[in-house]
Amino acid sequence: MPSAPAWQRWLDRRGGFAAACLLTAALWAGNLLWLARDTRPPVWDMALHQSYALNYLPGAAGEEPAIRPWARSGNYPPFVHLVIAALFALFHPDPRIAALANLPATFILLWSVHELAEAMAGRAAARWAAFITAFAPYMVWMSRETILDYWMSAWVAAALLALWKSDGFADRRAALAFGCAAALGMLTKWLFAGFLLLPLAYVALRRRLWHHADRMVHKADAILIAGIGAGLWYVPNLPGLVRYFGENMRIGAREGEPPVLSFQSLIYYLRLLEGYQFFGILFALTAAACWFAWRRQLIRDGRFLAVAIAGGWLAMTLLRTKDPRFTMPLLGLLAIVCGAWVASWGYSRAALVGQGLLAALLLAQAYAVSFGVAWLPQQVVLARGYQGSLRWDWNLYTQHYFHILGKPRREDWKLGEILDEVRRHSHAGALEASLAIVPDLPRFNAASFTLEARLSGMSARIDHPQSAAAGVGSFDGFNYALMTEGEQGMPWTTVESPALNRIIMDEHGTFLLLGIWVLPNGDSARLYFVRRETGGE
Repeated sequence: MPSAPAWQRWLDRRGGFAAACLLTAALWAGNLLWLARDTRPPVWDMALHQSYALNYLPGAAGEEPAIRPWARSGNYPPFVHLVIAALFALFHPDPRIAALANLPATFILLWSVHELAEAMAGRAAARWAAFITAFAPYMVWMSRETILDYWMSAWVAAALLALWKSDGFADRRAALAFGCAAALGMLTKWLFAGFLLLPLAYVALRRRLWHHADRMVHKADAILIAGIGAGLWYVPNLPGLVRYFGENMRIGAREGEPPVLSFQSLIYYLRLLEGYQFFGILFALTAAACWFAWRRQLIRDGRFLAVAIAGGWLAMTLLRTKDPRFTMPLLGLLAIVCGAWVASWGYSRAALVGQGLLAALLLAQAYAVSFGVAWLPQQVVLARGYQGSLRWDWNLYTQHYFHILGKPRREDWKLGEILDEVRRHSHAGALEASLAIVPDLPRFNAASFTLEARLSGMSARIDHPQSAAAGVGSFDGFNYALMTEGEQGMPWTTVESPALNRIIMDEHGTFLLLGIWVLPNGDSARLYFVRRETGGE
């Protein structure tokens, strides 16, 4: 019997690598086109993480020379910031360059999902799993945003792959790979641990590791690697993290998220999966896939996958602060289940038509959330959902994410012009460029202004005051104040903004108008000089 051609043998051995390369190239071709068409500044956290990345570049504007190495990324682990900083150093600091930090994460995520799916359900299932993961609507949105959770999703998939391949820590190389992935995952975001705790416990109990000295040694080695690697950052930052986590829990309450032990909390991430991460049709297909995969035993060691999905969902549900970003690592795991069922359809004409329609749906959804389809409604709501500070609906689909993410826009939010005026005025008066920004809009906020200032080489202190209790004294420590006349931003950070605006408008002797700029949302931004008794223009 003749042997298979060389290319086919290579593809058999490197199918996951080839599939991940192809899908990464396809996704990022769209992302690069999107980035070329969008001129808006990054939104809140995305701008914050890019500013932290600048802390790792010597000589960057606004850098604090005395800042300790382990504190340069604030309350966040440093891995993603270091990747962004490396790109800034290799090319130049720019928000579009920063977005490229997710490109290697895309490859790691898709390769890991493909390899795990192939080991559990076969090659056809692996291709579908990687394809669904790449083009799930929420993953497309987040692939070009500088958030920590996209990289965390990649490390969760890689760690679970290594854990499964370790065969209960019998394979030392796979066990060590698990330790490395766990260290990098923890250095990406602390939520990583929530996705690994139950799978680790499941492996330990199922394999009865305590009866196998060699496996216990391998597991100890893996945990040691993870602990030492992550501990380099966590140990010196532990006191600050304790305070930060406490504040983060209070933020969840301020945002109006449901109490942990409530029905709305239990279905919270189910609703987000349907309405914002997969959309209606893919969600229904995934729900059916879970049923058929279980009934037909389409996945080898399906319990491992089920424990990983349930464990991650439970860990995120038990947090008071909630966000669809937090459950991103589950999307690739759910795609494995969906891919196993789709692959089981076979190669009949009906199956091929169904698979073709699924592929077309995924690509159509990815296009709609990236570039928009003008002749379709922007959003189709199946049922109104939970109302906190935001209303999370059950959607058939949506072309935007609360009008923050969606098609590219060529908009100028005047950040550079406003900062140029602050620079000019502060230099003329030998004053510190300290700016209080009253609104907290997605692309017009303290973090976005801080990033813009640092990218332009300007040293400035910029903050978002959130209390008007002290009257004019609420602006103590600031030489400039910026307000908008209309929308103020997210309600949990702008409760006091109307009162702060009234102080600015009423105290004519203290606040001197320097300029007015019309913003893309039709609102007007007003910049004021805060005149003190000991200073002047």
